[in-house]
Amino acid sequence: MSYKRDTCSKCGEKSILKGEIGLRTSKDKELIMIVRQDHGVEKSVPLQPNICSQCGFVDLYVQNPNHLKINSEDRPINPDFKQRPLLESDF
Repeated sequence: MSYKRDTCSKCGEKSILKGEIGLRTSKDKELIMIVRQDHGVEKSVPLQPNICSQCGFVDLYVQNPNHLKINSEDRPINPDFKQRPLLESDF
């Protein structure tokens, strides 16, 4: 199934609000991030919303999920982290 960002995934209308819309915490105005931790590596990417102007449904997505992939150049956030070595199947 192909995902269309201009179509609501709940009601099917092409009524997604346009413009820069983001999610932030109300306390510190920081972006809400998706964080992946694996092999001691931490990767994060901002969470983005789609909002339907017809039914009000909010759908969440990440702009580029490739940023969450761990690669061989990534280093653990804790230099003393010990776990099994990275394998090609982890990517």
